[in-house]
Amino acid sequence: MVKQIISIVLTTLLLTGCEVIKEKDRLIPVPVGDGSKTHLLVEYTGFRCVNCPTAAQTAQELQQLYGDKLAVVAMHPASNPFTQGAFDYTCPEADICYKHMGGNASTPFPTGNIDLAQGDGEWFFDPIEWATCLLQNDDDLFCPALKAQATVDTLTRRVHFTISAVAFNYTEARLAIWLTEDSVMGAQAMPDGSVETAYYHRHMLRGAVQGKPFGWDVEISFTPQWFTADYTLPDQWNIHHCHAVVLLLDRDNYKVLQTYETKLDGSSPVAALRER
Repeated sequence: MVKQIISIVLTTLLLTGCEVIKEKDRLIPVPVGDGSKTHLLVEYTGFRCVNCPTAAQTAQELQQLYGDKLAVVAMHPASNPFTQGAFDYTCPEADICYKHMGGNASTPFPTGNIDLAQGDGEWFFDPIEWATCLLQNDDDLFCPALKAQATVDTLTRRVHFTISAVAFNYTEARLAIWLTEDSVMGAQAMPDGSVETAYYHRHMLRGAVQGKPFGWDVEISFTPQWFTADYTLPDQWNIHHCHAVVLLLDRDNYKVLQTYETKLDGSSPVAALRER
């Protein structure tokens, strides 16, 4: 059922690079038209970035407002110096996405992207712009429908995915499955210059099925198409904090056509968000 959702617009400008945001930033609720699409917010972040905790809070507030109409994935790309040092939260798939968007060692953090799409020729947007980007991408009322179920063998830690997709017409797309882990405790530089050693990193990208963040070719049509995939979780990941973010992407430019997020233990992603 389509729901009325609320977005937010920040009223002050975010400082360039990784500088401290002033506490006077305010959030203003703005009504958004009904839509059937679930959006993806990719948050590029690093443990050395003092401004990234504030950006993470912006992402959290957006997801609380959008509910199950927004999936958030935090990426720690190895190609940016803000992720480099004594602690390693990177994964190859994060770097592939980052470089696809033109990210390099000089890209200022924090930054992000909505639906793996360009806006006015730009890939990267400051946290203050994320709400506006969501508004601009909220006009697709005829996007494909997507649903996924994950079955976990707790002994082998093998996950079996069953995915269904249907479109209004024949569509050549790509199907990708990202694995994230929430509430990963680790180090993080804070806005006041301190280092928090028990910081909870949210929505952290850990990998992708087949190691392919842009997935593999699929064909969908007006009758349901079914797909399956498998993935074995590393021992150090907490199954109860792991999510699958399933994406249907445009085959040519990888723009997100539809998103579906599910927790691997079967509980609700939105409920888990509100519990922490």
